[in-house]
Amino acid sequence: MGKVDTFRDILQTKCPKCREENMFKFNTLNLGKMLKMHRTCPKCGQDLMPEPGFYFGAMYFSYAINVALMVTFGVAYEVLFDPENILITLGSVLIPPLLLAPWNFRISRAIMLYALGGVQKG
Repeated sequence: MGKVDTFRDILQTKCPKCREENMFKFNTLNLGKMLKMHRTCPKCGQDLMPEPGFYFGAMYFSYAINVALMVTFGVAYEVLFDPENILITLGSVLIPPLLLAPWNFRISRAIMLYALGGVQKG
């Protein structure tokens, strides 16, 4: 039960301590403000910015998520449609990560905070 809850909370970008408040101030689809995070959790006061530059490491998680998306969509497209045109195959590999970039950004930050932020569930 614990691992499933943690996975769900990461996908929903909830505070790693109280698991109730969102880490981000605005909805993912609000593209102009989707990057804005709370400095501290509005509910429990947990520091969501542990140190300057903390989230630079999130790019490695983002990279891993993008590779997984590209491989999954590329293989699925090749198996399901057996395309002959390489440009269509490249599109099937490149378009999904571009469309999912806002979620990838947020989830990568959540993974970084859950994994390396030193926060214990409260």
